[in-house]
Amino acid sequence: MNFLLMPRIVITLKEKEKEAWESFCSSQKMTGSGMLRKLITHVTKGQIIFNSKKNKTPKEGIISMRFNSKDVEEIEKRAKKEGFENRSQWGRALILNKIDNHPTFTIEEIKAIVESNRQLSAIGRNLNQITRALNIDATNSNSPSEELLISLSKTIDNQQGKIMSLLDQSLNRWSE
Repeated sequence: MNFLLMPRIVITLKEKEKEAWESFCSSQKMTGSGMLRKLITHVTKGQIIFNSKKNKTPKEGIISMRFNSKDVEEIEKRAKKEGFENRSQWGRALILNKIDNHPTFTIEEIKAIVESNRQLSAIGRNLNQITRALNIDATNSNSPSEELLISLSKTIDNQQGKIMSLLDQSLNRWSE
């Protein structure tokens, strides 16, 4: 399932609550969503179980390759630089990307996309509020300023640019 198209549960937190949650999850070396899945499984006493690494299809096929020490060093350096946990993860991503020609995102890239999506959602809410205000106020005496609309437009363009940059980076990761 495509990560960005998955159904979501959204909650509203105060800034301090969000910071505390993120700090806790980070201290447990887990993402917020991963921790929520763990919490839901625990609270429901196993009635709701999420797909975990244990339930995924095990990797049964083995491909062994030998490299000289200079190449191994370069592979490890590149894997780390590109945000992969280890050289095996990087190598699998490289090979599968070449086979499927699909984007391969690191955890940091996924976080950036999720953050960008969050900001675009906030802009969407702002636009809905503006539209509602325009529809309620027949005289349009409280119409949003042109500067506000230009600012929203620039923010949307900026977020689209960030997303396109991440997609380009991922699609061209191994084209050097």
